[in-house]
Amino acid sequence: MGIFINFVIPIVMLIYLNDQFVTKEEAHISALDLSVLRGYGVMDYLRTYGGHPFHLRAHIERFIASAREVGLTVPKTVQEMEAIVEELIAKTHFEETSIKLVLTGGISEDQFLPKGPPTFFAVAYSFTPFPERYFDEGIKVITECYQRPFPTAKSIQYLPAIMGMQKAQAQGAVDVLFYNEKELLLETGIANFFALKGGKLITPKEGILKGITREVILDLFPVEERDIHKEETPTFEGAFLTSSNKEVMPVIQIDDLLINKGTVPSTIRNVMKTFSKEAKKTLLNWSEV
Repeated sequence: MGIFINFVIPIVMLIYLNDQFVTKEEAHISALDLSVLRGYGVMDYLRTYGGHPFHLRAHIERFIASAREVGLTVPKTVQEMEAIVEELIAKTHFEETSIKLVLTGGISEDQFLPKGPPTFFAVAYSFTPFPERYFDEGIKVITECYQRPFPTAKSIQYLPAIMGMQKAQAQGAVDVLFYNEKELLLETGIANFFALKGGKLITPKEGILKGITREVILDLFPVEERDIHKEETPTFEGAFLTSSNKEVMPVIQIDDLLINKGTVPSTIRNVMKTFSKEAKKTLLNWSEV
């Protein structure tokens, strides 16, 4: 008599598309979709803590605002998207989950202008943290001149960021910090930038995507939002990046310049510790719902 063993194939990615949950192999969008042809669309990214989404409503509201900024309308309500995210998390059973909300320009017959309905989908996959040494020791970033044309919209168009990241990795850096033609520091392709100068935290105010993690830091600490010139970098006493997946990641080197002799200052250690405590409140907030 044969022995039959049932293997449970783990879900590595689950996608909500066309009002159903499908695997990555089953998910398809048209070759005439403007996201494919022209890079036209918006997205947002969030993650869970203890299995619960961090600042879910804020991410969804930013997603809607991004769509509005580029002339798209999200075909789902806030409540519908909240339910979709929560169901994706429940169905995947990851220890921690990454979620992407995406809205594309939809199918275009002239392959240029949006005429039909946009395409909405959401993707859930396992959250992979960055190496602990990035937080313990700090990271290197390089700088490049570039400013996104619609900085307040989280676009799916990441060509400069991808090219910049490839260059960064070739130089042993973790990210690329962009500055504009006036040499004002802005943001990286996937994170906001903060610096410590004169014992005070500063961060760019204009020409950037205002991240959810960035807003949390602004709520927790006194931060001056202002123009930061690239020439100021030698005067920095510390620096860090913020994003949903990077959280608060210290920067100890910008191009060839070592900051604070290549060590993470206690002020930034405190920012990291305080944000970690704030993130853990997600568990308490959901337990009270």
